[in-house]
Amino acid sequence: MRLPFLDRWLKKESPPPTKPKYAPRRRRVLVTDEDDDDEARPPHQGFLSDRKSQFILIAALVAIGLTAGVMLIERRLASTATDASPDRPAQVALGRTLYRQHCSYCHGVDREGHEEWRPDTPVAAGLAPSLDERSPAVDRTDRQIFEWIKFGGQPFLPASMRSQMPAFEFNLTDAQVWGIVAYLKNRWPEEALARHERANRGEP
Repeated sequence: MRLPFLDRWLKKESPPPTKPKYAPRRRRVLVTDEDDDDEARPPHQGFLSDRKSQFILIAALVAIGLTAGVMLIERRLASTATDASPDRPAQVALGRTLYRQHCSYCHGVDREGHEEWRPDTPVAAGLAPSLDERSPAVDRTDRQIFEWIKFGGQPFLPASMRSQMPAFEFNLTDAQVWGIVAYLKNRWPEEALARHERANRGEP
């Protein structure tokens, strides 16, 4: 026998289960073989971790140290030089700087001399001669060029002639004057330099 009121009471006490509106997503997990790859991959090697890199670094440091030492020695020799050599880079560089500061105003930036000067121009004309391969200095000795720069041109001319060449005895040291001589010789072509060396040896 059915009892309607009992059915209603049971329905109130235990409502039927309801289906959720949205089903929860199932989290997916990607499984990889990273552990296996880490074991197969060689360990990371940092900078200088092998002997080849260490050797290259040491060789570079030694080369830099030697170069710096040679430059310091060359500069020291240039600052105490007692002769002129066109094969000394530091002395030539010193001479180039000094030439541009003290000589280029009269003799030209490229040692071309006064624009009206010619190889047969007399000294009495007072025109600054060129100091390139056309210069009378090519047939002079190192010592003669040195003394012309240091003491000026007047001591080497007759009293009746006036020289425009100033003396740098109190402006430049002997080593600096030798630097200018070295620079001039460095800029001369081989033929002119050969003539100059013959003059140094006293050969005609």
